[in-house]
Amino acid sequence: MSTFIEDYLHSPSQAIASACAAVATLERFDEISDETIYSQLASGEFRLYEEIIFCHSAEDAPRANSFATVA
Repeated sequence: MSTFIEDYLHSPSQAIASACAAVATLERFDEISDETIYSQLASGEFRLYEEIIFCHSAEDAPRANSFATVA
């Protein structure tokens, strides 16, 4: 099983399409409060996703080969 970030580093458009399809089947978001939403908007994780989603071109998007790995 992979994560959104791992998938995104390999294929940004496919990762976003898969995530959108997965979210469309969930009903749990109907019960989330406004306070919870605003607290998540301030998180570092949200800032990362925001940067990925609003990247101007695919060439500017982070790729797996641009990150160092620790073994």
